[in-house]
Amino acid sequence: MGYVRGNECLAMVASVASCLIFFLAVATSQATTSPVTSHQPSHVPSTSSNNQAEENVRALLKRRFDEKIAETSSHPVEVEGWPIEEYDLGQISGVDVDKSGNPVVFHRGTVIWDFGSFNETNHYLREDEGPIDEDTIVVLDSKSGQLLASWGGGIFYMPHGITIDHENNIWLTDVAMHQVFKFLPGAEKPSLTLGQAFTPGTSTSHLCKPTDVAVSSTGTIFVADGYCNSRIMKFDKDGKFLAKFGDEGWIWMEGKGSALAIPHSLALIEEEDVLCIADREHRRILCINAGLTNPQQFGEIVSVTNGFYIGRIFGIAYSPDGRLYGVNGAGSSPAETQGLTIDWKTSQVFDTWTSKRSFISPHDIAVARDGQTIFISEIGPNRLTKFVLRPTQSTSSSGNGGGSSSSSSSFTNDLYTE
Repeated sequence: MGYVRGNECLAMVASVASCLIFFLAVATSQATTSPVTSHQPSHVPSTSSNNQAEENVRALLKRRFDEKIAETSSHPVEVEGWPIEEYDLGQISGVDVDKSGNPVVFHRGTVIWDFGSFNETNHYLREDEGPIDEDTIVVLDSKSGQLLASWGGGIFYMPHGITIDHENNIWLTDVAMHQVFKFLPGAEKPSLTLGQAFTPGTSTSHLCKPTDVAVSSTGTIFVADGYCNSRIMKFDKDGKFLAKFGDEGWIWMEGKGSALAIPHSLALIEEEDVLCIADREHRRILCINAGLTNPQQFGEIVSVTNGFYIGRIFGIAYSPDGRLYGVNGAGSSPAETQGLTIDWKTSQVFDTWTSKRSFISPHDIAVARDGQTIFISEIGPNRLTKFVLRPTQSTSSSGNGGGSSSSSSSFTNDLYTE
C-alpha cells in the first residue's frame, strides 16, 4: 500500500515536498527493520542505509522533474565561446539587459566584500579609501560579447544591484553607501537618490545595504532593503515613500508569512500586479500583490515557491513568456548550484540547468526582453555566462521496450554556438 501511495504522490508535481517527507519516512522505517551490527543499537538505522535512502529519494524526485522537462517547450543552453574575449572585471554583483538586448554588468573592480568591510552597526569601514576608480558599469554586445561602453568610475564604493527600466534608465544599489541611484540614459550623475549616504537606518528615509530595485511602467519604485532591514520599500516616481512590506529587522522565522531574511532580488510581473522576492536565507521565492491597481492590497501573499531544488536564491528575473527564472548560489546544499525555471503561479520548478564550467558563486540573473536570452553573473569567479532557449527534444529508446525519456542532464553540458 505504501508504494502505491508513493507513486500517486510522485504524479502530483505540486507536492514534491510532501513526497520527500513521505519517502524519507518509508526509507527510514525500512532501515530500522534491517539487520544491524553489534556496534550500534538495534533501534538506530545505519548511516549507510540512511545515505542510500536519501539517494533513492533524490533519484525519484529527479526522474519526476525530468518528465516535466519533457513537457516544456524550451530549455536554456549555454552559448559556446561567449564572450569572445575575457575582461578584467571585479566581482560581477549585478546584470540586466538594456532595450537593445545588450547585457549591462555592475562590478566591483578591485574592491572585495569581506569581513572587514562593515562594522557591527553596518557602517562601511573603508570610506576613507574613496570610490572605485575603475568604470563599474560595462555594456557588452549581446551577440559577440565585445565591449561597447563603460562608465561609473569614481562614484561607487560597493556595487550590488542593477535594474534597467522600460525607459532605459539605470537603477543601481550600493551597499556601502546604503543608497539607490537612478541614472537617465547617458547621464553621469544620478537624477534621483534614495537613502542617506553612508548612514544605515530603519526609518522610511534610510536604507541599509539595499540589494535590488524593480520599477513599474508608471514609475512606482520597489527597493529590496536588504541585508539589514529585510524589508521591501515602495516609493512613487519622485521617491516619496508609500508603503513597506516585511517585519522589522533581520528575521529568521522559517520563511513564514511576511518575515524576510535578506530579500536579495526582485522581479515585477506588472501585468499580474505581482512582485516576486528572492527571500534568500529562507530559501524561497515569495510573490506578493504589488498594489499597483489597489494600494491597499500591497503585500498580500500570492504564491510561495520553495522545496528540494530551491536552495539560497540569489537572483530572479521575469520573462515576457510568463516564466520566472532564478539562480541559487553558494551554500545551497542539498540543492545543486543551478539555474531554475519556475511557474510562479503554481509554485513549481519545472526545469533546472547549469553551465558546462559549473556555477561557483552565481549572484544575479537577467532575461532579455524577447525572452530568448538569459545572462547569469558570478562573483569569484568574476564571469558572465550567456544562455539561449532551445526547443526540448524527447529522446526515444527502442532498447527499453519502446518507452521514451527526457532528462535535464542531457542538456546540462550541451553548448550552443551562435
